[in-house]
Amino acid sequence: MILGVGTDVVDVGRFQLLEDRREFLQQVFTGDEILNAPSGVTQDRYFASIFVLKEALLKALGCGLEEGWCWHEMEVKQDWTLRLSGRLERLAEEKGISAIHVSQSHSDHTAIALVVVETNHCEEHS
Repeated sequence: MILGVGTDVVDVGRFQLLEDRREFLQQVFTGDEILNAPSGVTQDRYFASIFVLKEALLKALGCGLEEGWCWHEMEVKQDWTLRLSGRLERLAEEKGISAIHVSQSHSDHTAIALVVVETNHCEEHS
């Protein structure tokens, strides 16, 4: 059963214009995500693609950063799957999440992601 769907889109140029790029990258991305980043012109598309996946995941889970969720509690692996930890992992367990499906795409200027969260729990209708 589908529990939630989230989508996000971002202008890749936002990642080129960061005033304090290093601080932002460390705040939003895990150490492995930063280490796995390609060098050169594709780096901004890479970070934008990960950013939109994380935003789309929060939307699919029905929570947001304003509730205090930490960027580092979700990690995009090299195979573009998502790994949860901390409070997000506990939230996923509480909601009975059985699968997280992701799709992402980008152009030179835009990155977009779609996340679908599934659960094995069935709601009873009265």
